[in-house]
Amino acid sequence: MEPGYTPSPGYGELLPHPSPITASDFDAWFFLFWAGLLVVVIALPWALTRLIRHKDTLPILCLGAGLITSLGEPMLDLVGHLRWSENLHGPAFTNFGIPVPLLIPPCYALFMGLEAYWLYSVIQRGITVRGFFLMFAAIGLSDAIMEHPGVIMGVYEYYGTQPFEFYKFPFYWSFTNGVAICTIGVLLHYVWPHVKDRGTWQLLVLPLGIIGTTMGEFGSGFPVFLAINADIPTWLQWVIGSLTLVISVVWIRVLAHLVAKDDANVEWTFWGLFKSRFMLPHQREAYIQGITRQPGAVAATGRDA
Repeated sequence: MEPGYTPSPGYGELLPHPSPITASDFDAWFFLFWAGLLVVVIALPWALTRLIRHKDTLPILCLGAGLITSLGEPMLDLVGHLRWSENLHGPAFTNFGIPVPLLIPPCYALFMGLEAYWLYSVIQRGITVRGFFLMFAAIGLSDAIMEHPGVIMGVYEYYGTQPFEFYKFPFYWSFTNGVAICTIGVLLHYVWPHVKDRGTWQLLVLPLGIIGTTMGEFGSGFPVFLAINADIPTWLQWVIGSLTLVISVVWIRVLAHLVAKDDANVEWTFWGLFKSRFMLPHQREAYIQGITRQPGAVAATGRDA
């Protein structure tokens, strides 16, 4: 460091690598599977079956898009003040001076890949504006459920001043992560019909994850990221950070307007959307059939929500 050099406001609070965080071996193994590896291992044969037997390339492409999206993790770790335990499996790669553990690529394949695919499939069946917001809420809740064991076990830590933090987890991440996944799903809704019958053009699905995540995470998260990296009082960090929640809700309303249908005949509920994420494909299809109304009984409740 040059004599007389003063770090930019907030920058001096960044936790350096190596970090002082250390998890137990059990916690490291548990969170590796909890964060997505187990689901991806189960889902991969299904995606390959869809590819080989049904010539359906979208599931395997979504898994690939999720894996590619994981390359953006160190940027979010840097601006969001997250550091990983030093004894996790990996690293998968290192960037911005941050070693990214092996659990991150399958985690992204699950959430930015498979969950975005699930959201896309829900849109195809028809959803109202209200239903889209319920879907966003279900994604946000599942994100919090997935992350809490990690911060409780000490697998990683959101350090420093974190607005909306509850028991070590800053809940603004449920909003930004939900926005990112919803953005990817809507991008799939518009892009896939144009490329699905055009051979190698289908590979254009692969960058949608990193594009949608960058739009969603940084587009909605920039107020809170600026706030926690600035040399300002904690109360002001909370005030500025709250704009992230506002932007997230506004952007979800925009996305809902783009894909919602007034005549959607699937009666989605919050609990139905939440539990359908954890069903096998044939179970989910049976469930959707059970909540689908007859065309003549559809109420016009779409864009009024």
